[in-house]
Amino acid sequence: MGPDVSMTPDSVKRTLLSRLRSWSPELQESIVARCFALEPLAYAEPEGLVYLRAAAKETIELVAEIIELGESWTPRVPPALAAQVRYLARSGFSSDRVMRGYYATVTVCFEFANEEIGDLPAGALPYLIEIQSQHGDALLGAVSAEYRKELARMDRSPKVQRLAERIQRLLAGESVDTSELDYDFDLWHLGTVITGAKAELAARNLAERLGCGLLLLPRGAETAWAWLGGARAVAFAELEQAVSSRGIAAHTSVYVGEPRNGLRGWRLTHREAKTALAVRSERDRLVRCSDVVLSAAVINDGEAARFLLDAYLNPLLSRGDGEALRATLHAYFDSGCNAASTAAALGVNRHTVKRRLRKVEQCIDRPLGSCRAEMETALRVEQLAGPLT
Repeated sequence: MGPDVSMTPDSVKRTLLSRLRSWSPELQESIVARCFALEPLAYAEPEGLVYLRAAAKETIELVAEIIELGESWTPRVPPALAAQVRYLARSGFSSDRVMRGYYATVTVCFEFANEEIGDLPAGALPYLIEIQSQHGDALLGAVSAEYRKELARMDRSPKVQRLAERIQRLLAGESVDTSELDYDFDLWHLGTVITGAKAELAARNLAERLGCGLLLLPRGAETAWAWLGGARAVAFAELEQAVSSRGIAAHTSVYVGEPRNGLRGWRLTHREAKTALAVRSERDRLVRCSDVVLSAAVINDGEAARFLLDAYLNPLLSRGDGEALRATLHAYFDSGCNAASTAAALGVNRHTVKRRLRKVEQCIDRPLGSCRAEMETALRVEQLAGPLT
């Protein structure tokens, strides 16, 4: 069947937009695959993938907006894309590498649009080529400006820039001269990612209180990567006590891996800390990767996340007391599954707590004791990712 020559320019745009948006999940995966192929180091860890997936989704909608508005479109950088650009800037990636990745992202979207032109009127292709030519440079320019603003916000000196690049290369497994880093890689290491207005100060205070050496890399105004090194492994109880001390600001959060030995361990504990960061929560003060690794894995697997919500939380939605049941589950797991403590936290009696838990078991058709890990993970996924459609 040939092109429908009766279609108006507006109907052509509507058709293109409908197809672009209907294929959005598949396009997101294409973007992720292409960007990962270009810069595997940038997206090899959960945090990088979280930024990439969010930016890919917004870029698809941004390209749709460009197609819809045509000449009247005003260049802008949506929030998730800006966050990804800032993340890459803080990670020590050069402007050229960032722009190459974003050019690949936009190209995936326009390649799809070009492929869909085939059964549309002849005027559709020139229109698409025109808006790509008209807005392509402006869009990349806006992304480049966001990158430069992040560097300016960080006020990076050449020394800090070299430090970031050297650490990135070391994390990637390259052979690097570590003499300028003033840190012993042959010892035990505890990788941390610290967030908050006084992240760098918190890192120094933790190192001092724990008697550890410190390798510190600022990641922006409110984030720092820090490795705590010493002759022995830091016990988690020691770290808990140090984080709760007066020297650590109240709104500072610390995400940690497990104590690891040697250079290989230095890399691994850092990846673990970044995995913990990927499931951050405002109410968490200290997050250990081993406590949230299941949640991190599920959040990065959309189908698994949907399954958990469908199986364990969505059955509660149909009940009028669904919110109360959810609140009870949160309090119950926070208290270590102690009904008395749950009752005290909620301001109800213990019998009410037990009655609500029985209702939950009826809704999900299984005892909580047999699915505690799954239910806790479902609650955290919902808290962090929100409803999944």
